[in-house]
Amino acid sequence: MMQEAAEAGTWLVGRLNGRQKVTRVEHWSVNEHGSAPMTLTLPGADAILVKGRELDAHKVAELRELAEMVDRCKTPGALADLAKIADWVANWEPGDPGLSLESDGA
Repeated sequence: MMQEAAEAGTWLVGRLNGRQKVTRVEHWSVNEHGSAPMTLTLPGADAILVKGRELDAHKVAELRELAEMVDRCKTPGALADLAKIADWVANWEPGDPGLSLESDGA
């Protein structure tokens, strides 16, 4: 088995202990069967690779958490709020304001 260093900005996002976790890919394990990411913690089988900033990997983790909540939304208003939260998470950058779910007319 060979190991190759991973490029900076390579992250693995997956479930660990009931939550979505972000782990930096340190190396790639390369053998006759292909390659596999090597991390300090090993997320579950549903893990996905993310290339980019650590912030982007954390956004992916939070969006995956939100996607799991869709079935628990029992009203159109709850779904609309969840969509608003997901949009805010996806577009948030450091220095941006927080999120308010209050309606504009209230």
